[in-house]
Amino acid sequence: MQYFKKQFFLLLFFSTLVSFGFAQSKTDYPADLAQLHQNILNELLGGPLGTDTLQALVDRMNEQGAWPHIPYQSKQRGSWEPTLHLSYVQTMAKAWKKPGSNFYNNPILLAKIHFALNYWLGNDFQCPNWWYPEIGVPMQLAPTLILMESELSPEQMAKGIKILDRSKIGMTGQNKVWQSGNVLMKSVIQRNSDMIRKAANAIQEEMKVSLGEGIQPDGSFHQHGPQIQFGNYGLAYVGDMIKWIRLLRNTPFYFDESKMSILRNYLIDGQQWITWKNQMDISACGRQLFLNAQTGKARSLARNFSQMETLDPDNGNAYKRANQYENLIGSKHFWRSDFQVKRTPDYYFSVKMCSERVIGAESCNSENLQGFYMGDGATYLYQSGKEYENIFPYWDWKKIPGTTTQQDDKELPVLTASGYRIKSDFVGGVSDGKNGVTVMDYNRNGLSAKKAWFIFNDHIVCLGAGITAESGIPVTTSVNQSFLNGEVIVKTQTEKTLPAESSETIVPKWILHDHAGYYFPEGGNLKLETKTVTGSWHAVAAMYKDEPIKSGIFKLWFEHGSNPNDQSYAYCVVPKATKAKMQQMETKPSFRIVKNEHNIQAVISSDQKWGGMVFYQAGKTELFGGIETNQPCVLMVKKEKNGLSVSISDPTQKRGQIQVTLKGNYQSTNPACSVSSSQGNSILTVSLSKGDEAGKTVSIELVKK
Repeated sequence: MQYFKKQFFLLLFFSTLVSFGFAQSKTDYPADLAQLHQNILNELLGGPLGTDTLQALVDRMNEQGAWPHIPYQSKQRGSWEPTLHLSYVQTMAKAWKKPGSNFYNNPILLAKIHFALNYWLGNDFQCPNWWYPEIGVPMQLAPTLILMESELSPEQMAKGIKILDRSKIGMTGQNKVWQSGNVLMKSVIQRNSDMIRKAANAIQEEMKVSLGEGIQPDGSFHQHGPQIQFGNYGLAYVGDMIKWIRLLRNTPFYFDESKMSILRNYLIDGQQWITWKNQMDISACGRQLFLNAQTGKARSLARNFSQMETLDPDNGNAYKRANQYENLIGSKHFWRSDFQVKRTPDYYFSVKMCSERVIGAESCNSENLQGFYMGDGATYLYQSGKEYENIFPYWDWKKIPGTTTQQDDKELPVLTASGYRIKSDFVGGVSDGKNGVTVMDYNRNGLSAKKAWFIFNDHIVCLGAGITAESGIPVTTSVNQSFLNGEVIVKTQTEKTLPAESSETIVPKWILHDHAGYYFPEGGNLKLETKTVTGSWHAVAAMYKDEPIKSGIFKLWFEHGSNPNDQSYAYCVVPKATKAKMQQMETKPSFRIVKNEHNIQAVISSDQKWGGMVFYQAGKTELFGGIETNQPCVLMVKKEKNGLSVSISDPTQKRGQIQVTLKGNYQSTNPACSVSSSQGNSILTVSLSKGDEAGKTVSIELVKK
């Protein structure tokens, strides 16, 4: 009894005997549930216990069974702190139940557990956010009831079950998984095999690919409507499914291989794409832009991959490789989520957009208070992985990298849980697995712009055309906004290193900072700042204190002026940049902008082996001797040894066919493409992706006749 004072030990010990002497003495489970119950105990009691941490919890608890530092009357909707109480009780219950623990079957700890549990059961604290009473609280309470079942009185159990009853099977996506899991845990306590089967089936029903909430056909994850949620609900989904696979193994309620394959594909073809050097892409984090969220979410995903090595051993090598970021190389367009990613062993680049189909961002529970432009063509270049880590308090949120936005003096509106969309359906892209083209025909709040990204050969050429607004408010396009790291070299007519705390208006040829280069083939009126910025996490999420913090920020943007009319911009992001590489880019560019207009945007590599085109309407471009389409589309063409490879998609996701006319005589074996010849041209009639795959790239190999 070294952990407690003798007097307190006696008080608690006798209180335990008097108050809880009528508790159950043993716990029996029928044969069909015995293994499930044991699996749950193994899950709850697995892993190490922090003896010092537990002792601190015990010591800080007061005579009422509460912890003075917890704000039990809090009405905060997000990160509701009263659930700490349930977490603490669960930790104590694990220590009491775990053989080998210093607190195993300790009667004093048992008394403490009763006091703390009764404090919650007697007060039944409520959060105004529905998620906590219906999901969060039952999720925290049920494990304690299972661990302590043999020691609880009928009155305690009845009060606990009443709280668990608030979770009903319903809703969709990850919310349904959470609810069903709570019902299953309650049904274990009640020995209700029929309800356990119903809850297990409900969990497994969400292990599916659909156009509703949950896993999408392109490997992304949606929740709260058609909104990308890789790192919020989608990450919780993976963790929960892995947990339930473990808990239901070797029971009548197990997951079969068809369900395992869905989870496997989601992890390998979806989740694997969006982390880089222990950082989750900002665009994948959802509204949870918290302190250390990017690293915490990436680590959670890494743990999931490691766990799947054991649960799915036949594919263990794939999960092991997924935990090494440099193994995944290529380009992927998530056509269901208006999201594009390019990866090499040296860098990661992404573009997040929205449309009439796809929600750009949300704010809920006073989280993501500044995210008004998070889905408006946000671009991030990761190389070290530290470029944007915890940058949110310092950001100018009207200049999120890649976005074209209006710069008024008002505070940004706070989004709702319904998020927002833009007035455009021409948003999408193509990818051949290595390179890609992405487009966003932007139209929001009276500002329109044709925005396109040509991602090829370790270059990202970013074009904007038709930038028009009549609000009288200045308009800008942000090139980047990252942490200031090292010197900034600017080349105008001459090269110079920008001093600290600088703010300059420039017409640059190129700029180099933190191994990232920015090349401006057409110049432009740009503003560059390298300043110490004061910010606060409270402005990002209300749960944080309003305390000022400072950091140096690199910020670069185009000035389009007030009431721009058919303005444009052009720049190239160069990863792995050096001064020598930027000097070479200036004298011998690796690409040429063929057109940057409101109807066509087109880029070709300097060796003329690769070309990307965005046709906002039927039209023609000079690339590869002349390419013409009869419908708006995104097109990418690459010269091959014996012909051409063509990648095409319809960003509107509405068209069934597109005709493409190319110079030369070709044939194709792709059943989605028929080819006819006329006057030295090949006319391709391409059947576009439909149904679940509408918007997906159609790839065609053309061989010279």
